[in-house]
Amino acid sequence: MDLERLHVQFYQSFLYSAITQIYRNELTLSFLSPEDVYKVVYHVIKQGNLAFNSYPESLPIVQIITKLLVQQQINFIPSSHYMTDDPEEMDNPEEIDRLVITSYFAVPKQAQTPFYIYKLVTIPFCHTDEVIELAQIPRYWGIDLANNTTMEWHNREESGCDLQLMTSCPDNPPIRTISKDTCLNEIVENLPLSKCQTIPVPADKYFIRHLRDNLWITSSSKPIHCVKISRNKYFHATQQISSINEEIILPPIAIVNATEGYIIACPGFTLVGRPVTSNASSLVILHHNGSFIKNISVMNVHQYITENMTRFKKNVAEQERKAFIEFINQKNALSRSYTPLSTYIGPFGALTFNWILIGLAVLAYYVYRRQRSSCRTNR
Repeated sequence: MDLERLHVQFYQSFLYSAITQIYRNELTLSFLSPEDVYKVVYHVIKQGNLAFNSYPESLPIVQIITKLLVQQQINFIPSSHYMTDDPEEMDNPEEIDRLVITSYFAVPKQAQTPFYIYKLVTIPFCHTDEVIELAQIPRYWGIDLANNTTMEWHNREESGCDLQLMTSCPDNPPIRTISKDTCLNEIVENLPLSKCQTIPVPADKYFIRHLRDNLWITSSSKPIHCVKISRNKYFHATQQISSINEEIILPPIAIVNATEGYIIACPGFTLVGRPVTSNASSLVILHHNGSFIKNISVMNVHQYITENMTRFKKNVAEQERKAFIEFINQKNALSRSYTPLSTYIGPFGALTFNWILIGLAVLAYYVYRRQRSSCRTNR
């Protein structure tokens, strides 16, 4: 009896946790028993005619099916509104209603145009004695090469989509044609970067971003002198002989391939070459609407971007603030330039004013003389 009560309490705790998650819009199947989870997974796979490819970093099937959830609804159904085939549950006076959780799954279509998804990585870099980084760049970017339509995932819209492990997403952004007047279009078309917006970044000796596998991108204000060492020699300091180590100079912006079994030691950081299971080429470079593959240790990216960098738009808010200040200064300067006309009378203005005063005096004297003449006549 105690074991049964413990089982009920354990199940109720999971149910409470699942309901809390659902009300937070965190879709889950954790309220199901293991037997029911198996039934739901099998039903979704069968109805959706789904197929799965297995690779070392693939997700469990249950987790993949859970990611296909798009909506869940919780209802209490009165006992008078449903029928059951279980004779033990029929006419149970203690049963008031039942808790029903309805789950909706979005299964991807089998025949659809594929989108090639890219993860976009930005890194600070030095430009005109200032450290800047591209702004308003989507986190993930997908393109349909058949009609050049694209999708963009930003940080806010990325929740719920693991695009590195899933080939579909339950909540896709709008599909639209790439705008010609954007920074991303200039990057894709290999055009001079004049539409890109940037933000200032605090200066540092170097910046590092991980691309994939053993590929890294580094950025610094000047070239960095590094040493390529075998891992065995690196972890045994007595065997480190500078004459047999390979010197590597990293350009200000570089893509670095840390070869498996080697370590690239630089002042302040190290890049470790770990075992790679992927058979993909180490580096594919898109240049002038073409691509070529280079299995090299260091790729000088700096020489490519310096050819295409013309000017960048600074932070929009900062740019608008400066434009507003310049407008106010121009208005103030214009007001000051017209102010002397109202407060200062030049020589010509003074002469005109004097003639007016003389004319008024003569007119007053004439009126006065006429009045005296009329008075004498009356007498």
